[in-house]
Amino acid sequence: MRLLLVMPAGGQTHSNVTPDRYKDLNIGLYPPLGLMYVAAYVQKYASHDVQILDMDAEGVGYAGLGAEIKKRQPDIVGIYMTSFTVYDSYRVAQETKKVDSQIAVVMGGPHVDIYTEETLDLPCVDYLVLGEGEITVTELLNALEKASNLSSVSSIAYKNGGQRIITPRRPLHHSLDGLPFPARRLVPYRRYYSLIGTGNVSTTMMATRGCPSGCNFCYVQYGRTFRARGAKNVVDELEECVGMGINEFFFFDENFTLNKKNVLAICDEIINRKLKICFDVRSRVNTVDENLLLRLKKAGCERIQFGVESGTQEILKAMNKNINLEEVRKAFKLAKEAGIATYADFMIGYPGESLEQIMKTIEFAVELDPEFVQYGITSLFPRTKIYYEALEKGALKEDPWKQAARNPVRDFLPPLASDNLSREELERMQRFAYRKFYIRPSYVFRRLMKVNSLSQLLRQAQAGFSIFTETRGV
Repeated sequence: MRLLLVMPAGGQTHSNVTPDRYKDLNIGLYPPLGLMYVAAYVQKYASHDVQILDMDAEGVGYAGLGAEIKKRQPDIVGIYMTSFTVYDSYRVAQETKKVDSQIAVVMGGPHVDIYTEETLDLPCVDYLVLGEGEITVTELLNALEKASNLSSVSSIAYKNGGQRIITPRRPLHHSLDGLPFPARRLVPYRRYYSLIGTGNVSTTMMATRGCPSGCNFCYVQYGRTFRARGAKNVVDELEECVGMGINEFFFFDENFTLNKKNVLAICDEIINRKLKICFDVRSRVNTVDENLLLRLKKAGCERIQFGVESGTQEILKAMNKNINLEEVRKAFKLAKEAGIATYADFMIGYPGESLEQIMKTIEFAVELDPEFVQYGITSLFPRTKIYYEALEKGALKEDPWKQAARNPVRDFLPPLASDNLSREELERMQRFAYRKFYIRPSYVFRRLMKVNSLSQLLRQAQAGFSIFTETRGV
């Protein structure tokens, strides 16, 4: 069978829920890692023909999508869907059925896990893949090819005579080393880059899956069970990528540094093999120390991204972050001393948070002085503690995400978490926060001194211009 896996246009930028003024902010383009994992597994363990269409990377818009699908002649189209991309993902399904109603449409991704019945009831959707997709997609393809009974395939949903059928869940992958490396040659891998990167050919990776932290605002796609790949397996993949001309890596693990022993082993393996690479990791401030950061730097770590979230201890406690401000200061200090650039994520508008507390967060970001900051307005996302609390307290009269799942619309706005500040007030504070941090002469000068190429300069200039123009008057 011919399988076409599609990353919708805007799938990497949350286009259908991003405020218009930030949609043109060019923060980078990252490969569809989950789809590449699925493709690699199907290629290794079955005989089906697999293709990937990353619409943004290949410059395919919805006007040309039908022609692209017709050219590739798939039997099955698999579409990635998150709660951010419901509209775009469903539009791919609609365009597929316009080309040929006999093409089977399969949806997978975190949104499908949460709103299974609602997604299954959408016209143009035939099958759902629930949870980690590598084995499930392969088994579903085999069953469809042989016209076998689908009830024997775990972790899928489909309709039989109008009745919804949801099969039992399969366990999580606990031996990640057994998964083949992502099928990067199925995408235009030389086109991917990041605004915060060096401008070299880059890609994304994951050394772990799952996050045991219990932050009240977060839904973890790969579950709370932490699973790590072995150091040799991780570096084997890095080495394969280097052979393809890729030498910059963005680890998308929820917390790359959680298992220090494994991280040190990965660093040592990189150093011993003399790989000339640079990479970026995500971390928590209470899972790093001086030795770990120095080893990361020696192995090629250029940037570390910390989820700080707030500059007040009261809000951190309410979030169940289980960190304190001194740990934050120490982690940023140690990272800078090790020569690793820092990236800080913040949130404003948490339930009960005041304007005064938001101002303290903005001031704290300037105090930390990382290379980059990101300010998100706290939203109520499905299956998070603050979402359930809002429903229980009546702050949300109904489940808006469920309504969006039943009727995907382009301009759906996630419900905000704040119970005392309006969307307009929070957006104004967000604009002020960006301007306060980025429009500083010392910061601008420092960034210009670190630009490595003309393309990187142009991308950062575009981003800076967007921040400047969109934050005027605040």
